[in-house]
Amino acid sequence: MRYLKIIIVTALLTTAVACSKQLDSLLDNPNAPSLGTADVDLLLNTVQLSFAGFFDGASNDGGQLTRQQAWFGPIYQNGYSPNSFDGYWNTAYTSIIKNANALIPLAQKQNRFIASGMAKFMKAYALGVLVDAFGDVPYTEANTGLAQTSPKVDPAASVYAAALALYDDAITDFSKSSAAPGADLFYGGNKTKWITAAKTMKFKMLMQTRKVDATAAAKIQALVTAGDLILTATNDFNFQYGTNRTTPDSRHPDYGGNYNSSGSVGEYMADYFMWAIASEKIGTACASNGSGGCDISGTSKTTKTTLDPRQRYYFYRQNTSAANVNSVTLSCSIEAPPAHYKAGEPFCYVGAGYWGRDHGDNSGTPPDGSYRTTWGIYPAGGAFDDDAAVKVSLEMGGKGAGILPIWNSEFTHFKLAEAALTGVITGGAAAARASLNTALTNNMAKVTGFAAKVGITPSATYAATSATIANYISIVLAQYDAAATDAAKLDIVGKEFYLATWGNGWEAYNNYRLNGTPRNLQGNKYAANPGFFIRSFFYPSVFMNRNLNAPVQRNLGTAVNKVFWDNNPDNFIK
Repeated sequence: MRYLKIIIVTALLTTAVACSKQLDSLLDNPNAPSLGTADVDLLLNTVQLSFAGFFDGASNDGGQLTRQQAWFGPIYQNGYSPNSFDGYWNTAYTSIIKNANALIPLAQKQNRFIASGMAKFMKAYALGVLVDAFGDVPYTEANTGLAQTSPKVDPAASVYAAALALYDDAITDFSKSSAAPGADLFYGGNKTKWITAAKTMKFKMLMQTRKVDATAAAKIQALVTAGDLILTATNDFNFQYGTNRTTPDSRHPDYGGNYNSSGSVGEYMADYFMWAIASEKIGTACASNGSGGCDISGTSKTTKTTLDPRQRYYFYRQNTSAANVNSVTLSCSIEAPPAHYKAGEPFCYVGAGYWGRDHGDNSGTPPDGSYRTTWGIYPAGGAFDDDAAVKVSLEMGGKGAGILPIWNSEFTHFKLAEAALTGVITGGAAAARASLNTALTNNMAKVTGFAAKVGITPSATYAATSATIANYISIVLAQYDAAATDAAKLDIVGKEFYLATWGNGWEAYNNYRLNGTPRNLQGNKYAANPGFFIRSFFYPSVFMNRNLNAPVQRNLGTAVNKVFWDNNPDNFIK
C-alpha cells in the first residue's frame, strides 16, 4: 500500500513538472512580448500610432505659443508646469523609441527592411522633436533597461547628429529588397516615398542648424541639387484619420474634442491667427476703401467673399455675426484694448463671427460653446463654413477624417525660399520668389482640395476658385517684390509659411524661434511684460522626479533657455 502511494505521488510530481514546463512556455505576456516572440507588424502599429499622438501633442504646444491656438498663460513662467510634458516624453521614450529598438533587429533578421526603416525614421523624428523641445536629452544611455535606470542627458547637438544618422540608416534599409509591412499608415509600403521623406527630414533639420553649423549649407545644397525632396503633394508626409467614433475612436483629435452635441466646448482658436487669415490682408490690400475692407475684386466687401481662399476651410463659425457678443458671453467685448497693444492689433473679437481668445487670456470660460469658432474641414475633417451659422454636432462635416500635416510639399518650398534668401543655396531673391510662388500654389491646392477627399462638396457661392487663389498669390508676390531687402523678403516668406502650417504648430514654433516670423504676433493680453518667450520647455516631471542624473530644472520666463540651434538674442521674440 505504501509502495502504491509512492508510485502515485511520484506520478503526480512528474505530471506537475511536465505541466510546469508547458506553462512556463506561456509566461510571455502577449501585451508585452519579448524580442524573441514579438510580432514585427504589431510593434510597427504601436510605433506608428504612438508617433501620431506624439506629433499631435507637440503640435498643440507649438500652436499655442505661436498664436494659432489659444494659450491661457498669462505669463510664460506659469504657462506650463513640468507635468505638462509628461505625456509626450513618455510616448517618445516608452512607446516610440523603445518599441522601435525592439522592432529594428527583429525586422532585419526577417529581411523586412521597410519596417525597420520606418522604425528608424520615426525614432529619428522623435529624437529631433525632443531636442527642439528640451535641448539636452537622454540618448546613449536611454532605454538600456537595468543597465542604466537613470540615463544621463547627451548634448543636444550630438542627439541631432544621431537622428540625422538614423535617417541615413533608414534610407539604406528602404533601398533594400523587402516585403511590404503589414500596415504602413503613411505611404502604404511605398519605400521610394519613404526615402524621399527621410531626405526631406534631413533637409528640415539642417535648415534649423544652418546658423550654428558651418557644414550645413553644403549638405543642404547637395540635397537640393539631388532633388529627391517632398516637392509635390503626392509625397506629403501626413497621418490620415478615420471617422469611427468608438472602439476605437479613429477621428482627428481636434475634431473629436470640438464637435460635440453641446457645441464646440473643447478649445479656442487664437484671435491673432484668425485675424491674420480672415482680415489682415483685406485691410492691407484695400485700405483705400476704408475700414470696411474689400473683396477680391477690389469692390466693397460682402459676407460672401473672402480675400484668403483658405479661411472657410481652416475655420468653422457657429456664429457669423456679433449678435451674441455681450458682457456675459465675451466679457472682453466691453473692455478697452490693453495699453501695450499696438495700433491695429486684433483684440478680443475679430468680427464676422470669428470668435476666439487673445494670447494669454486666462479668464474663466463663459457660456460660449455655441458661438466660438472651431476647426474647419482642413486639416481636422470638420465642417466647411458656408455661412450656415449652425452649432456643431456629432458627425458633422467630414466626420473627423482629417490629417496631421507633418510635412507637406509647400513646407519644403517655403524652406527653399528661405535657403535662397539667406545664401544657403544658390539663386538669391529670384529663386526664392519662384519657390514662394510654388509654396503658395501647393498650399492652396492642398487646403481647398481637401473637401473632396472627405466627401464634401462646398457650395459654389463660398468655395475657393482659381481666380481667388490667383489673386491672393499675386498680392503676396507684390508684397515680396516691394520688400527692399532680402531680410524683408524673408519676413514675407516666413509669414506665409506660418499661415500655411495650420495643423502643424510645431513647425510654426520652430520657424518662429529660428527666424522670428511673423514679426507682428499679438501681445499678451494681461501682461505688458510676460517674461522671456519660451524657447525650450521644462524637463518633464517624470524625468526630473525619477532620474538621479537629471540636470537642474530650468526656470521658464525668468531666464532664456534656448536649444542649440537657436543663437538669436534673448529678446528676439515675444
